Amino acid sequence: MCMKATPEGCELREELKETKTAVAALDTRLTQVEHDVGKMRSETQEGIRALNLSVDNLAHDFGQRFNNIEATVVAEKVEWGKTLRKLLTWTVAIILSGCAVAMGVHAYQAFFK
Repeated sequence: MCMKATPEGCELREELKETKTAVAALDTRLTQVEHDVGKMRSETQEGIRALNLSVDNLAHDFGQRFNNIEATVVAEKVEWGKTLRKLLTWTVAIILSGCAVAMGVHAYQAFFK
């Protein structure tokens, strides 16, 4: 049954029916696109979280390695400090022994001349 009793009215009714069908199909497609975009957003957010976690783990690992290296360097500096202190002590002892010997020789020459 036509909206109007004219041939154009019947054609408009058919076109309106086709338009409604096309709009319903577009609505379904748009819903699917919205769903896909929502899924892409959630995947992106999960990827960003995973990336942040990886960066945090990498920073933590770097910090641990740097602390280990620093501890090793400090331990080596302590050992070098001990070695240099011992060397300085021996040097001072040798110089003082030499001075004592020189003073003894001088005193011997002064008294027993």
